Amino acid sequence: MNGMTPLCMLLVIILCASILFVSKKYMIVPFIVGMCFIPSDKSIQIASLDFQVLRIIALFSLLRVSTDNSIRNVRINTIDRLFFSYHILGAIIYIIASTNLLATSIYKCGQLVDSIAIYLTFRSIIQNKETILAASKTLALCILFLTPFTIYEYFAATNLFSILGRESIAMRDGEIRAACTFNHSILFGSFAASCFPIIWGYYSQNKNKFYIIHIISAIFFVIASSSSGPLASLLLAIIILILFRWKIHIKKFYYLFIILMLFIHFAREKPIWHFIFIRLSLKSSSTGYHRYNLIEAAIKEFDKWWLFGYGNRGPDWHTKYWSWASADFTDVTNHYLLEGVRGGFFTMALFIILCYISIKSLGSYAIHKTTSQEQWFWWGWTVALIAHCSSMLSVGYWGQITMFLYLNFAVASYVYGETPMLPHYKLQDK
Repeated sequence: MNGMTPLCMLLVIILCASILFVSKKYMIVPFIVGMCFIPSDKSIQIASLDFQVLRIIALFSLLRVSTDNSIRNVRINTIDRLFFSYHILGAIIYIIASTNLLATSIYKCGQLVDSIAIYLTFRSIIQNKETILAASKTLALCILFLTPFTIYEYFAATNLFSILGRESIAMRDGEIRAACTFNHSILFGSFAASCFPIIWGYYSQNKNKFYIIHIISAIFFVIASSSSGPLASLLLAIIILILFRWKIHIKKFYYLFIILMLFIHFAREKPIWHFIFIRLSLKSSSTGYHRYNLIEAAIKEFDKWWLFGYGNRGPDWHTKYWSWASADFTDVTNHYLLEGVRGGFFTMALFIILCYISIKSLGSYAIHKTTSQEQWFWWGWTVALIAHCSSMLSVGYWGQITMFLYLNFAVASYVYGETPMLPHYKLQDK
């Protein structure tokens, strides 16, 4: 076992048993519990094969939906096709561009199976709103149960999840960066920033004031991560939640935002990404300058990565543009560029289109619900995906947070399937 403690192994067994035997109505619950409480990078090695927790969950979930025929109920739509195309194209290009064909093929095919199995499971489970309500409630409860662990880690500099193999404590400029079971504090903060609007939407649906505690906890998690990216995503989520009052004019706000960004870009000597990552940095210790340099390097090297990316070789930009960095592999702290350098421009474009159509579908669905409570609920899931997209400007997603992102895509796909003409649905003032 690679870093997996006996207790972690026991929890994985319980989780997999729950996936196999729990009622389909509550099958989403063990996924979310596992995402929040089990470190996804711990693994079991069998010969040359490495079975990380995420992969074990994926295989058991695929077994469940295949044997009970749930997978046959999935009606493939545009969002599903974009998800599958983006992953398959990315895997093929990554293998082609890599130096070791056999090892890379095994590695990438394993990742492909993980992603598609988990996404198909979510699509098979999510057949009605009740399942999404269960997902929202489970996320809220997990946030609540994670609160004492986060408080202790942030103030005592001790990660209690060391009993599951997560021992490292991150610090920057004397400030503790809480991560709980997540691979990195930025991922933990991004998770909380995306949970916040979902819990707010769920609270607006049932008006149970107890969930205000969960909302405050999610905000505290973002602060405890001590990362500017999640903090910016949280502020963006709050702004868009405030815009709910003027939701029928959201398209106007969107175009106004694009015009404002273009004006800033051309009015300043430095490009818009300099303004975003450096001028709008919310923490003095933030590595915004590195993220700015990353985009500059990607533009300069565009002709070298746009078609096939760099595969497993990495772009090696740090030796050219920030040679003071000690990393052997360029730290791609931008998920969109990470998709590009691994799978080329077309893989990155497919991913961006997938995010755009998913947000548009969820937003339109929210606007056209008949009651304010329903609108708030779906608006929460819309804002959660926007928060993900904002967070991915500052970190490459990996580990259990990818499961959360796929859950959001699956919810968007369910909504798309409920209203097939949704992308062309004309917004009307109610």
